[in-house]
Amino acid sequence: MVATANTILNDDDSLPSHWRAAAPVLMAVGAVSILVSLALCYLASPGDQRMVGFETFLHSYLANFMYCLTFCVGALFFVLVTHLARAAWCATIRRVAEIIAVTVAWWAVLFLPVLAMVLLTKSDALFPWNGEDNGLAADKLMYLNGKWFAVRAIVYFGIWVVAASYFFTKSREQDETGSAEISLKLQRYSGPLIMLFALSLNFAAFDWVMSLDPTWFSTMFGVYIFAGSMMAFFAFMIITFTSLQRNGRVQKYVNVEHFHDMSKFLFGFVFFWSYITFSQFLLIWYGNIPEETIWFKHRMEGGWQYVGLLIILGHFAFPMLCLLSRHIRRNRTIMCGWSIWLLFMHWVDITFMILPNTGPTSVMMWLGHAVCGVGMVSVFLSLLILRVGSTPLVAKRNPWIPEALSYHVM
Repeated sequence: MVATANTILNDDDSLPSHWRAAAPVLMAVGAVSILVSLALCYLASPGDQRMVGFETFLHSYLANFMYCLTFCVGALFFVLVTHLARAAWCATIRRVAEIIAVTVAWWAVLFLPVLAMVLLTKSDALFPWNGEDNGLAADKLMYLNGKWFAVRAIVYFGIWVVAASYFFTKSREQDETGSAEISLKLQRYSGPLIMLFALSLNFAAFDWVMSLDPTWFSTMFGVYIFAGSMMAFFAFMIITFTSLQRNGRVQKYVNVEHFHDMSKFLFGFVFFWSYITFSQFLLIWYGNIPEETIWFKHRMEGGWQYVGLLIILGHFAFPMLCLLSRHIRRNRTIMCGWSIWLLFMHWVDITFMILPNTGPTSVMMWLGHAVCGVGMVSVFLSLLILRVGSTPLVAKRNPWIPEALSYHVM
């Protein structure tokens, strides 16, 4: 909603009531969709290859899990870095990022099926290194084994959950006390937590995605995941605030200047993701070492080459050209459309990382994977709405609010 001379801006910072009512429905849709996806993947395989369908579902579950998790880790980094930089412009939008980040605790629960596959079985249906005859060198198996994998996962989620919960709790405490000392304390802790965040996200990317190809390695893979996470987070924020304002919420607190900055960050991370992706490909292509090129070989055959071409055009070329315009970045409706498109391309990109390990593309594979994606996103939205509850969407007693309200992009 664009303010005019006759518009009275609404400062309502509560969640729309019909959004709250949708949470149980979304949860039900999510659960049913994930079960339907399992059935589609299982029935799509020939009678003597049912295990292939189960493997496809496991990879689909992991891909869609990672897709939703990227919103949480992107939000957590945004909260940490804006506190570290003492950024005032985002004081009116940071509460929503805090809420997204704190839902990471639920994703630790949703990771349990993956841990169960690793700890309770010797199946290589998801991770090849978990099988008995994996052919890996002993030094790799010292790192890639079920117990050590589970311990590391607990550490990663522990860092994220503790950091997100602490910053959210302190922000809510500031709503009650109005103490400026809380902002200073959060700034002091944000520096060390960013270092822990960087290490944990990198190693989580290695463990949960890169180890699907245990003989392949890339030191840039963690940054690749990070870049996509930040792009997805800013796209989600633009969509969220556009939807909130169309429902008469936070119109006073979030203006076109805030949308412009979120759009600039979105554009920046589209470019950064493209830079990291191309750099990773170029170095591996130039080195031409078989154990490094095998990852790209799998993604240049079996129909995946067309998915790669779609990513080049839809995740880089078209958004890069269109988001260059300042006029477009200040148009909320257009940016909301581009954000939806980029979230779709982010889903395709995550799919491109994980699903080629199951074999060539097929219509039934995409159908089952898409249904699982609908289910996982529905669960994510339901958990997010439930986590909001009666929490105000703006931290009104944050000391930087006056500066955020008067913020103007040069």
